[in-house]
Amino acid sequence: MAQPEQVTSAAQSGPYDWIGSSVPKVDALDKALGITQYVGDMQMPGMLHARIRWSGVPHAVIRGIDTSDAEKVPGVRAVLTAGDIPGVNRYGLAVQDQRVLADDKVRSAADPVALVAAETEQAAEEAINKIKLDLEPLRPVLSIEDALDPTAPAIHEGGNLFARTTVRKGDLDQGVRDSDVIVETTYRTHLMDHMAMETESSLAYMDPTGVLTIITSTQYPYRDRRQIAPALNLSMNKVRVVQAPIGGGFGRKDDITSEIHAGLLALKTHRPVRLIYTRQDSLIANTKRHPMLMKFRTGARSDGRLTFVDADIYGDTGAYLSLGAFVIKKAGIHACGPYDVPNIRVDTHTLYTNNLSSGAMRGFGVLQAAMAHESQMDQLAHRLGISPIDIRLINTLKPGLATGTGQVMDEGCGIEATVLRIKEYMESHDLRFARS
Repeated sequence: MAQPEQVTSAAQSGPYDWIGSSVPKVDALDKALGITQYVGDMQMPGMLHARIRWSGVPHAVIRGIDTSDAEKVPGVRAVLTAGDIPGVNRYGLAVQDQRVLADDKVRSAADPVALVAAETEQAAEEAINKIKLDLEPLRPVLSIEDALDPTAPAIHEGGNLFARTTVRKGDLDQGVRDSDVIVETTYRTHLMDHMAMETESSLAYMDPTGVLTIITSTQYPYRDRRQIAPALNLSMNKVRVVQAPIGGGFGRKDDITSEIHAGLLALKTHRPVRLIYTRQDSLIANTKRHPMLMKFRTGARSDGRLTFVDADIYGDTGAYLSLGAFVIKKAGIHACGPYDVPNIRVDTHTLYTNNLSSGAMRGFGVLQAAMAHESQMDQLAHRLGISPIDIRLINTLKPGLATGTGQVMDEGCGIEATVLRIKEYMESHDLRFARS
């Protein structure tokens, strides 16, 4: 294995001289000095301030929304509900299952039901607190077990199971017969927030040519535009999305957040409108890391060689899909980790609930699966009396071997080298695994 200085020297002789080197971030100084302008720092003449009224309940029929008191607050220039949307009251990354503003019912405590634009942030806040909601509670679906219950109410048409995917390899029954030890465990992971330093924000205004311009903290401006334009009944060339500096994304700013709402208010008032989520808004309304229920059964021979993985993974995508089906599918694809497993059966289930929505977050489903498959490896090592390092070395994928989905590894497969380095470090520092 080449030493670090040799890698750096070789890389610097070619076009990729940054590999192995410490490269300063081009925007680091401006951020460190507070020069970078985020949406929350931006001002425009005549700018209004916007706030959102959230439903606050997980599942209910909307019987009425009374905005009369909110409209009387001094400085309020617009109070909007679903009936004020000029276009299609639907959007979403993978499927259009989200409402710009809730219409028939609410499916999550984070459903937006009304918007306010006012001269000051204080007036906007006062107005949203004066909006009266008449909601008839429905039975909420608040867990994976609830979603699987055939008597549970359907959150969307088609039921609460959105998608199921499978991974198959080899002969599971043969793998069970070949096993000298089998461990079976159920794992749960919890909802997790990205907690980016900058909350979600947009500044919308009509430019002199009649194009609606939305400056926003987003990871995908073109994908945003495809969702914004139909909701506002505008052609694509009448919507311009400008990606502002992002104060942390990590996947949570894949989704539409404040863009459509700010744009709608700018269209209605003919003035610039800035919408900045409070920390409470951000914690309630934005996508999270998926909670998962994972049932794993894993076998191995007495020499530590894996024989099979048998797993069911259930993912709670919340009230709306976002990218949930892809996240949960990827958890299934990576259910066996970086190991060579001859026999595999993995099923994934993407489930709607009335919980807060989950979507993209760093790792994209792989971290939840890793918690399960690595815990299985540790349990097998303990049962067999093998070092947790050694059982991994016995089973690591190597160039020429294939994953459970048939992807053949090439020279980029570095798990064996990584585990060897860990073993070398532990041995050189006289570190040992304690056994209970």
